Amino acid sequence: MTIAIVGAGMAGLSAAEVLRGRGEHVRLFDKGRGAGGRMATRRTSLFGTDITFDHGAQYFTARSDGFRAAVSSWLDAGVAAPWNEDSAPASAPHRYVGAPGMNSILKAMAAPLDVSWGAEVKSLEGGPSDWRLRFADGSASGSFKKVIVAVPAEQAAVLLADAVPELAASARKVRSEPCWSAMLAYEQPTGIVSLSFEPEDGPLSWTARNSSKFGRTDAETWVLHARPDWSRKYLEAKPEAVAAHLVESFREQTGAGAPEFFEAHRWRYARVAEPLGVPFQLDAAAGIGTCGDWHLGARVEAAWTSGRLLSAELLR
Repeated sequence: MTIAIVGAGMAGLSAAEVLRGRGEHVRLFDKGRGAGGRMATRRTSLFGTDITFDHGAQYFTARSDGFRAAVSSWLDAGVAAPWNEDSAPASAPHRYVGAPGMNSILKAMAAPLDVSWGAEVKSLEGGPSDWRLRFADGSASGSFKKVIVAVPAEQAAVLLADAVPELAASARKVRSEPCWSAMLAYEQPTGIVSLSFEPEDGPLSWTARNSSKFGRTDAETWVLHARPDWSRKYLEAKPEAVAAHLVESFREQTGAGAPEFFEAHRWRYARVAEPLGVPFQLDAAAGIGTCGDWHLGARVEAAWTSGRLLSAELLR
């Protein structure tokens, strides 16, 4: 088969690995400029060096044997590392991060695959065994026998509305929460002892010393995540204003001085709040399926599992 996968995040890449391992011809299309998705890493030059921020997913855990094996392979390859975060509860699962950035794992997964970056798919045209992808620039792809849609539920609902209305209707049942993320950098140490904390009030829900993770820079960097309700209220606000507000809240919480650098990023579909409750969707007659963390829950492992299970079913 020639199979198209729309979305090259964890779910799409996981699905592609299974299919490629079975000898199938797979092509992936992603609107991003490179691997990452919500496991993205932002880079900038500061203080005479390159600074990185994990401004999306902060870490991941492993619960199933299959995902533990995958994590073990990433550790061996040097693209993942433990995060010995001091404030994690003793009973919590071990935390891992990508190394030297969260997107390092996805870059490694994507390397042997046929991925087209900067390719935003707007619609599916044709029919079973002859699906074509229409892109934002008006161009179209060749013919595909099967299509996997591995994008957030809200985007999947729009993409599938005409091609497979039933799958689109299911995707519309899912609700995702937005998140404003702020990235801060300090040339001098702030004096903050904790590596992460979750404020009890105010706009911030999570703060993490990004520079405490393996392979990051020496400069002290922090990533702040705003609460979903606050993010929704200011969803269309200017990033500069949002960043300034979150920095001020961080200063009130910690007593830290003003950072030399700060910037905000909006995640419109940051975290699934009400997952579908099944590992994937598949319309076998149409040859179209959906996968992603929005099927099972807001975890990296859920996305990985969803992609693999859909691919296995597609081949069965």
